[in-house]
Amino acid sequence: MENSASISRRGFVRVGGLTGAAALAAACAPAATPAVTSNPSGGTGGAAPAAAWQVEWDKTVEAAKKEGRLDLGWILGGAGGYQECVNAFAKAYPDIKPELNVMASGSLLVPKVQKEHEAQVYSFDLIFTQVNFAETLVDSGALQPMKPVIFRPDALEDGKWRDGFAAGWVDKERSYGYGFSAQTSQIWWINTAMVGEGEIRSAEDLLNPKWRGKIMLTDARSGYTYSTALAMRLNKGDAFLKQLFVDQKPVFSRDNRLITEAMVKGQYAIATGVPLQILEEFTKQGLGKNLKQISIQDADTMGYGHQGWMLKGAPHPNAAKVFINWLLTKDGQTAYTKSALENSRRSDVEPGNPATALKAGVKYVWLSGNREMNEKIADIQKFGVELQNQSQGG
Repeated sequence: MENSASISRRGFVRVGGLTGAAALAAACAPAATPAVTSNPSGGTGGAAPAAAWQVEWDKTVEAAKKEGRLDLGWILGGAGGYQECVNAFAKAYPDIKPELNVMASGSLLVPKVQKEHEAQVYSFDLIFTQVNFAETLVDSGALQPMKPVIFRPDALEDGKWRDGFAAGWVDKERSYGYGFSAQTSQIWWINTAMVGEGEIRSAEDLLNPKWRGKIMLTDARSGYTYSTALAMRLNKGDAFLKQLFVDQKPVFSRDNRLITEAMVKGQYAIATGVPLQILEEFTKQGLGKNLKQISIQDADTMGYGHQGWMLKGAPHPNAAKVFINWLLTKDGQTAYTKSALENSRRSDVEPGNPATALKAGVKYVWLSGNREMNEKIADIQKFGVELQNQSQGG
């Protein structure tokens, strides 16, 4: 689910890339790249030749310094932002001036990129959005493969990435878009005045007769419900979903504010569809502190955040190469997770949001950022509506 935001008349919020967060930038900045020493004659005397990647890296950084600028297009995040990460990059490479452009959704960013591609006018070097939006740009030729431009060994180190580095490629060619963050869905909420600690840990616990009529769900076509329904369908089967969606007599609503208010008032014990932004309006008034997000075994999904994509015809291609390579190192991912409050797929980076961190050894249904799930999503929406109609009609 993507958040809404007020957009300027140009369709995006432009944020200066060099403001604030000096302490974080200093903490997250990578160590200086060692100087390259080489022996051009190829003899045995003097320093050993530099590694090929190091030579290429130094050339790329020097070319990026001459470009002097980097334009980044990012979709608005769910909890944190990206400015602190951009500031950290600016601290590490002060001769490259990054400009961060934040837009409300992929449905705004992608058409802008497409129109600019057709007119051969470019506002961005790299964009960060989800695969279901970006693949239209791949098909139209607006993007270039990013796989060849990622070459730093400390970015590519396979053992440092959950499921290996290659698992981050999200497009059908597995070379254009890369997902570097991953988190659990945390879609389910409880009212702690009605549900005891640890009382709901698994999907089976939702079928307890005491919760009959005490569950409120968003419409089955909403991502808040269809995503968890898909996980339960794959893990528990259709009969289980019928028990939950029909026999437990949940109440369905398309109004997230209504769901949140009903949970705050204690009218329901369990719900999906409580956006943090709406809940915050209640907590500022001292209400809703009894609501808590929970993880439910066999009902949670995992999703990649906004994946990175490189534009064909990017005005600052070398700066883009430097940024994406840096971003995928431990230092870059540390800066990102602290800034965006998300969790890196790198195992050597602390979670930005421990509550949504993936648990080691747990097999999650990968939903957000997984184009191969599109057909299953359409099927679960249709099946969910059928069950919803049965529940409301019965």
